[in-house]
Amino acid sequence: WFQGTADAVRQYLWLFEEHNVLEFLVLAGDHLYRMDYEKFIQAHRETDADITVAALPMDEKRSTAFGLMKIDDEGRIIEFAEKPKGEQLKAMKVDTTILGLDDERAKEIPFIASMGIYVVSKNVMLDLLRDQFPGANDFGSEVIPGATDLGLRVQAYLYDGYWEDIGTIEAFYNANLGITKKPVPDFSFYGRSAPIYTQPRYLPPSK
Repeated sequence: WFQGTADAVRQYLWLFEEHNVLEFLVLAGDHLYRMDYEKFIQAHRETDADITVAALPMDEKRSTAFGLMKIDDEGRIIEFAEKPKGEQLKAMKVDTTILGLDDERAKEIPFIASMGIYVVSKNVMLDLLRDQFPGANDFGSEVIPGATDLGLRVQAYLYDGYWEDIGTIEAFYNANLGITKKPVPDFSFYGRSAPIYTQPRYLPPSK
């Protein structure tokens, strides 16, 4: 039984090492969104990053449930706080115009949240999970902040589209309601350029 996101990846490093790849793309199974991973990986390579974290501008109400970050002018993560509250939350407020948002939008969403989606260079992943943090179970609260403290180049990659963590019954329910909105749903599975498929079930009749 996996103890967390980092532990899940660590237990399968033996399998990943069999493949001649440069990076690992770490994804969650309980998120609803549409992203071009090619652009995500390309940004990782162009910035010569060790780790790239998908980041989402967020308002104060929702931000306490996520890992928050501060970045410099080049998009490098310089501070990371996992699910901060109170004064720690206030300290993580940033000017999100640095992400390209206009002034009005930046005031509404003054936090930068981690989406829990990462690109990690292969040698960095092996070193972090096996040598630097062999007992770490979670990427968000342990590995990513630890990598920042070690001085690794941890970059933020801005994503400003629809994204929802549907890991709870309430979030899953609300996301489903959002999909039914008319005339424009919060999210559509039927994008022509990037459709989302489900696995068909060919079941016999009940009788």
